[in-house]
Amino acid sequence: MKNKEEKEEIETLDFENPKPSLDDTVEMLDFEADKKVSDEIDEMLDFIDVKETKDSKENQALEKLLEENDNEKNKIEIDGSKEKLDEYKPSIKDFNIKSAKTRKIVKKSMLYVIIVMLIGFELFINKTGDALNSLRVYASDNQPIRIVQNEKYGYIDFTGDKIVNPKYSYGEEFIKGYAIVKNSSNLPLIIDKGGKEVVPTGEYFSLFRAGTDIIASKSTKKGLKYGILDSDLKEKTPFEYDSIAYKNGVYSYVNGNMVGLINSSGKDIFEYKLTDEDDKQIEVNPCKVTNDDYQRYGVVTINSSSQIVNLNDGTVVSSPTLNEITPEENNVFYEVTSNGTKRYLYVQDNKVLVESESYNSLTIPSIETGILRAINTSYEYEYISTKTLEQVKKGLTEDEVFYGDDIFIYYEHNYRRNTRSIILVKNGEIFKTIEADFDIYKAYKNGVAIVRYSDGTYGYLNSDGELINDTHYLEAEEFDSYGEAIAKTDGGYGVINSDGKVIIEFENEEVKDASSKVKTLSGVNNNNVFYAVKKESKFTLHDKNGKRINKTRYNNVIFDEDYPIIKIATDEKDALLTTEDENEINLTSFNMEYEAHENYIIVKNEYYNYSGKLIYVDNSKTESGDS
Repeated sequence: MKNKEEKEEIETLDFENPKPSLDDTVEMLDFEADKKVSDEIDEMLDFIDVKETKDSKENQALEKLLEENDNEKNKIEIDGSKEKLDEYKPSIKDFNIKSAKTRKIVKKSMLYVIIVMLIGFELFINKTGDALNSLRVYASDNQPIRIVQNEKYGYIDFTGDKIVNPKYSYGEEFIKGYAIVKNSSNLPLIIDKGGKEVVPTGEYFSLFRAGTDIIASKSTKKGLKYGILDSDLKEKTPFEYDSIAYKNGVYSYVNGNMVGLINSSGKDIFEYKLTDEDDKQIEVNPCKVTNDDYQRYGVVTINSSSQIVNLNDGTVVSSPTLNEITPEENNVFYEVTSNGTKRYLYVQDNKVLVESESYNSLTIPSIETGILRAINTSYEYEYISTKTLEQVKKGLTEDEVFYGDDIFIYYEHNYRRNTRSIILVKNGEIFKTIEADFDIYKAYKNGVAIVRYSDGTYGYLNSDGELINDTHYLEAEEFDSYGEAIAKTDGGYGVINSDGKVIIEFENEEVKDASSKVKTLSGVNNNNVFYAVKKESKFTLHDKNGKRINKTRYNNVIFDEDYPIIKIATDEKDALLTTEDENEINLTSFNMEYEAHENYIIVKNEYYNYSGKLIYVDNSKTESGDS
């Protein structure tokens, strides 16, 4: 009898009916080694008897776990339709297990399997993530590289593999993943980064670059018409124009007896109706603005009649005139009157804010300061607030003012007390007055001004009118747009940021740094080189945190202004160092010229990628570099 009972207790699984149900579930828990926690898991993972009610403690735990699992949304989705398959969830009802001990053995086995699966999956994810994070992309977004052979254009990738054999009579550099090329019949088409002809010949009659957009023409029911394609080759405008021109970021068009402007979003913002006698011409001369956040205006000339127009929304801000209007910087214009004098105009917020014939000159070096600088007919300076249209202070001389990129500074003297105050102005209004023991040495640039103390040393003043630290520097360079400056103390040269934090200690004979453009573009890579520090007549290279990147000592280094490349010289060699991962391209001499691009570098007639690999040799070039 005893043997029979033991036999029943170790009975194996019975896979007889009922068949597995899609509605049944089994839970998955994280495992802890602690005995107490393990016992709790054992209790929760005991399989539920078929006769147990839904209100049992174990069932509630199961329902909670399954709800959390459902929230992860690990559902199978069928391509083409959004129909989701029911997820199969096995349970004890799938198996006809009669013995409690067998159920416990199965439960334990499944628990360990689940633990191993979870740990393995986590390791896989971590390792995969580490591998992906360690990848370096040397070519900027992997745009194909244009090559020329036998006066034919083709493209290679940044490893040197050919994407398109040289076969086109013309080919431009890739922009936003596409390039305009021309076939042997000189007909235009567009290819993608894989070399596929995504816009075949015949679809468009002409294709011309306009920034990242393309001006195209094609045959329509109304004849040959022009339109604009965006960087994704989608229509930015309909193809309904007789012609479209592009100049300095501004589109103009002719359409029947209408001429007008199109803004950067493809919206028709200004139109002018012509008479039958009028020439179908429109010319636009935009102002250059030093801050892209501000509205831009330009002179629109139609049949010798000129007016000032907002180039973003098309608002006309001046009356048409036959006089010549010339745009200057930051929305300042002058009109030559019939008697030959100049009438100056300053435009802001869609209106002419200042209009005067009594100035020999009118400028606003920074719109953000809100201060116009005029030279009147008596050759005296006037500094005029764009808020009040009054002089901020009469009688100011040129050596008493400092015109920064966002803050205007002037001195105010109190002769009775024999004191002098420093006045800070922004947007045409005074926002701070400083009583200090220093003078302004250089105006605000990138948010920081340089001051000079009475002992001839220097300090830095932030845009709140406060010193960034108490250090007195023997030399002080201006801050770059990345927010760093090279300075010198008694200990030597170093680097600080705009918060006053020391990046490179002040103990060096010289410090060179990458341009703010290169710092901004390459700062995402912690390995990139930001500084070259000279000690004992040799340079060492340092990353953005000031940490030395290698043990090499260099005789000389020169940073490229636009790309993460450094020309280096040691006792053994001269080379280009691509700073992403310290890859080298040998040079025959330190003075040798090179040509840098976003994803390749040309030395003589050799093309290299940023990993330092030779990927192409242009045999059409002579050793001197001439074609």
